[in-house]
Order: sequence, then C-alpha cells, then structure tokens
Amino acid sequence: MPTLSEHETRLKALIEAGQTEQAVKLLCQLVAFCARNQDFERADAYRDQLYEVDSMALTAIVKMNEIIEAEKSKALTPDRRRLWSRFFETLPSEEANAFFFALKERSAPIDTMILRQGERNDKLYLVENGKLKVVHEREDKQQLIQTIGSGDVIGEDTFFSINVCTASVTALTEVKLSFLERERLDGITIQHPRIEQRLQKICGTGRRIYDWLRQKGLDRRACKRINLSTPIWFQVLSSGKGTSVSRPVAGELWDVSKSGLSFYFQSKNREAVSRLVGRSIGVRFKLMVDGKLKDVALTGVVQGVQDHPLDEYSVHLMLRTQFSDDAIRTIQRVAERS
Repeated sequence: MPTLSEHETRLKALIEAGQTEQAVKLLCQLVAFCARNQDFERADAYRDQLYEVDSMALTAIVKMNEIIEAEKSKALTPDRRRLWSRFFETLPSEEANAFFFALKERSAPIDTMILRQGERNDKLYLVENGKLKVVHEREDKQQLIQTIGSGDVIGEDTFFSINVCTASVTALTEVKLSFLERERLDGITIQHPRIEQRLQKICGTGRRIYDWLRQKGLDRRACKRINLSTPIWFQVLSSGKGTSVSRPVAGELWDVSKSGLSFYFQSKNREAVSRLVGRSIGVRFKLMVDGKLKDVALTGVVQGVQDHPLDEYSVHLMLRTQFSDDAIRTIQRVAERS
C-alpha cells in the first residue's frame, strides 16, 4: 500500500498535469483515510486543499466535512463526554469538535507548578485527572485557598483577559491536563466566531478565584474602593529613571483606593495593550478641592488589564506610594459631591 508521501507525490503530479478530477478523488481518499485514523490535522489540511484544487467541487467538500466531523465525534469517548458535559451541552457539535481537537496534552508529576502568581498565562487548562492546589502568596506567606481535580478548569482568569495570575497552581499528585493555547483559539475563531464567547460563559473569567480569596480573607481589593469618574491621562515609564517613553493616553478614572486605582481607555491595538501588564506607568488627573482644581500625579505598576466590548479596556494599577488617610478622606468627599 502506498505511503502518504507517495500519495502526495502522485497528487502533485496530477495537479501539475491539470487532471483536476483525479486530484479531487485522491484528496477525498486521503481525507477519509486520515480522519478514520484520527489524524485530524492532516485530514483538515487535505480537506482545505480541495478548495485550492477545485473550489467548485462542493459536493465532495461537503461530504469530506461530514466524514471529518463524524470521525471526530466518534473519537470523543462517552467517559470524556460525561467529564466535560458542560462543554458538549453548550457548544454546537462542530464547535465542540473544533475545541477538543485543538487541545494538547500534558502530564505533570507531583509538585510541578502549572501557574505562577504574578506571571502571564496564555493557556486554558482542563484537568483530566489528578489533584492540584491553588495557593495565594502575600507578604512572603503562602496560604492554601482551594484544591481542584478531575473536571475542573484552570487559567480562565488570564486566558480570557490580559491579566497576571492571581494565584499559583501546583500538582498535589501526578496530573494529566489538556490545554488550549491562545493562538489556537484565535485560529478556531476565524471559522467559529462565537466560540470564545461560549467558552467564556462555560469557564467564567476568574470570578470563583476572587470568591475563594474572599472566603479566606485574602481579597486583593481589601482596601475600600471609592467610585470616582473624571478624565485621566497615563504614560508608560522607563523601568530605570521613571521618564516617560510614550505619549499621554486619555482615559476615564473609575475608582480609587488607598493602594491603587482603575481606569478605562480605548485602543484597537490589543497586543500593545497586553504589554502594559507589569509595566510602570504615570497617571495624572484633576480634582476639585475646596473650590480649586488640584493636579494629582501618581506612578504605579499595572497589575492587570481587562478587555471589554467596543475596544475598551480597564487598567488596574497598584500605586508605588499609597494615599494617606487624609488624602483618601478628601477623595471620598470629592466623590460624594460628584
């Protein structure tokens, strides 16, 4: 029986000779062979080549799509469907197939750190089996906030937003994980534009981590937040001298606490926005205090950036120098008059 390499050599010869009908027939055979052997990456590639060889061979293209989807559905065992039932119940079958066959697998021994607090993460993890611990570190002390296991999802708080990890996740036993890379999701979204929205609904965006922290008295928003809306400008600073390395960008202040603040701004450059996390920035805004406009200039480190509809982002800034109690009382009075 000819190898795939030999079939591809023959396919190339047929295409070069203009024998389109024979080339389409051979491609269909290759798609079916690869799909039935669960080599879906090759099956998809051969199916896509059908469009290039003869974009009008619609009957063959539709049939090959049906074969691939049918074989993908058979490859997802009943046990796996039960474990991840919330995905199969929410996602249309084609989206579920695209999601599960875009996953990669990883095994990790005991004590392997999967996610590290304060670092970026671009993977969504599904725990196939084993147990992991979720730990939060503050002032050089670690506290266990939760244990998770088979059927749990981790990394959603950073995968669907531009944030750093709020907690660390480490293997308590040997674990088997499946994971989706951000780049793969971006590729799937081209064909299935609503899949990210549906996945976000299934997995959440990290709300449960904040709930766990709150239950342990570790809410990272421990300081009282004062809602205060006013124009704000920010600039990225160099790491050394604190001098600006970007032009001022306008935004809207959202809230202020003793140790931080958050504001909104708009941008169409998501990649540039993602690079704000961990950077030092300077912010300026004005407050009306005792009938006079007072300039407020602050510096801090961006802890997280959350994306919102219509190219809007919220930035969460930890201040290098906390507000004094007097300053917070003044801000509270200004907010109450606004």
